[in-house]
Amino acid sequence: MFKIKRLKRLTIGDYLIPAFLILLAIIIIIPIWHVFTISLVPQHVFFQTRLLLYPSELTFAHHTRILNFQLMRSGLATTLFVTLTSTAYVMFLNVTFAYAMLKPIPGRKFFWIYLMFTMFFGGGLVPWFMLIVNLGLVNNRLVMVLPHGVAIMTVILMQSYIRTLSPEYEESAKLDGAGDMRLLWSIVLPLCKPMLATLSLFAAVAGWNRWFEGLMFMQRPGGWPLQLVLRNLLDNVALATEGLPLEIRLTTFGEGLQSAAVILTMIPIICVYPFLQKYFVKGITLGGVKG
Repeated sequence: MFKIKRLKRLTIGDYLIPAFLILLAIIIIIPIWHVFTISLVPQHVFFQTRLLLYPSELTFAHHTRILNFQLMRSGLATTLFVTLTSTAYVMFLNVTFAYAMLKPIPGRKFFWIYLMFTMFFGGGLVPWFMLIVNLGLVNNRLVMVLPHGVAIMTVILMQSYIRTLSPEYEESAKLDGAGDMRLLWSIVLPLCKPMLATLSLFAAVAGWNRWFEGLMFMQRPGGWPLQLVLRNLLDNVALATEGLPLEIRLTTFGEGLQSAAVILTMIPIICVYPFLQKYFVKGITLGGVKG
């Protein structure tokens, strides 16, 4: 006799949780969509309807002006350099450190205590400023890369994921004469792709959004990161309209230029998510479980 499987009875939570998530998504999406539509409409359409849900008249003058804005171009180049360099730098240091701390090396406990100490205590803004100046990193784009090397949470997540791997892989490789570096490169890293993709995404987003070091140490506007350019543009939209002919100024307005800058700043990093999404949940789930 076959048993008839009864369907699970839906509870009030089965309705409330999806409804809450849908409402939360709408709350997040509407402001972004509003900013997007502002960047696509002429000035008279913007003043007619303050909450724009769809553009009744299109113009790409704001996006064209922002793309031709010299500070945006230099800021994009700086931010791309910082994002790519910082991601590679952070991943190299954290992955090698996490793997090394799993081995019975001398002084491992001291290094762990030292790293954990930096998680809760910092030297302060003034010593940090003096250190950067004494290292000669003023007006150097590496000031937005080098101080962000080892992150304790990244190391912990990476170690937790490596512990979930079966030790038989390393044991069989050692029988074939593989050393620690060969084990890391040929065995561990290929098995850690979900976690590597997840941590790389975290590092890339952090590098893309980095602006404070640019504000503190980049004295030349040509070295500002993109987020700092956007910040100054939102504070003073006249930066993007200086020296423009009158006919171009008549086709653009401040809020449209600011909205176009916000959207163009968001697009590159948003495009990365779909390619790493399949690794994201798996990496966080397994990395948070200690094997």
